[in-house]
Amino acid sequence: MLYTSRNKNFKHHVSPQLQRRMRIFLIIAFCMLVIAVTHVAQDNLNPYVVLGSVIGGAVVGVVTTRIFHLSWDHDGQKVVGRIDKIGLAVLVLYVLFEIARSMLFEKLMPAEASSALSQASIAGFIFIAAALISRVVALRGRMINILREQKIFG
Repeated sequence: MLYTSRNKNFKHHVSPQLQRRMRIFLIIAFCMLVIAVTHVAQDNLNPYVVLGSVIGGAVVGVVTTRIFHLSWDHDGQKVVGRIDKIGLAVLVLYVLFEIARSMLFEKLMPAEASSALSQASIAGFIFIAAALISRVVALRGRMINILREQKIFG
């Protein structure tokens, strides 16, 4: 994950907290994609909805990466970033919504409304997973740019 196209390792130039955050984003995104793919296969979700969710999520992921502040720590000689509490809060709220949906809404709503909510929820899952993955890719690109500015990579 932390290699350039010329196979140069830049892991030692990135703060451990930032590396951990990227790993967590990828693990969460992978789990969400597995859940979403399982539901898509079972529920026959419209492929245009899936494609729209992926594209929309990727765009949002890149845009939210711009909000995330990365900088070079001259003392530590590492790329560092500020904690992204808003993204974590949104993700936790969405997971709680998904749990509530599956436990409460499906029991209280008629089958047609529950099915529509389920499909919207799956599209949302795909959207967030795509946003997380594109965010990691964009963060990686920004890290490489910072390292090039510091003349670590040519």
